[in-house]
Amino acid sequence: MIIKFSAKELQNLHMKAEDFWRVGGKDGWQKSKVNPEEILKLYRGIWIKKGYKLVAYVYREGLRGKGVVWATKGEFPEVEDCEFVGYPKPRGAKKPEEVLEGDNSPESYISASMFLREMKEFGSLWDWMEWGLEEIIGELDLNEFELFGEYDLAPKVFVRDPVEVEFFTLHLLEGKVYRNRDIFIEGYRFRTDREVVGKNVIR
Repeated sequence: MIIKFSAKELQNLHMKAEDFWRVGGKDGWQKSKVNPEEILKLYRGIWIKKGYKLVAYVYREGLRGKGVVWATKGEFPEVEDCEFVGYPKPRGAKKPEEVLEGDNSPESYISASMFLREMKEFGSLWDWMEWGLEEIIGELDLNEFELFGEYDLAPKVFVRDPVEVEFFTLHLLEGKVYRNRDIFIEGYRFRTDREVVGKNVIR
């Protein structure tokens, strides 16, 4: 069974999520003023395992920025009280995908695909952005773009074992069209296959 979703609605959620963390701060690592669970509320069918909460740290360097999100059992220590593994990490913290649960509906899987990408890019600004430079698309003007095959660009969930999510994005700087396939391997953890399937022909 294949369930299709609105690219426009998913793109609107993508933009809302990214807008949450477009806030400044002092230079260096610091606790985020933005609660990543506010982004989780945008998505239906998924939640964080009982007993855990999401916390975030952000790094600012002028207009540049990046961040990291962890799941903890209620702790949100200061930066100086964390381990440092390239990022501040509270002791015993888990990655968001390790504590993500849901109702196993098709919507929950596409929600997980979107939400976990937002968590990976949480706090990113300027040249640390990647996912934020991609637009979720459901159609293209074929006078401006060339596709390398015939594709149904609508975001969709393939309800089978394993569950797969497929959606297409336009990279706004590269002018390339990407096909993104998330194969769910355990709960809401997935691996991603990604390929270029088109390009802008008007540059």
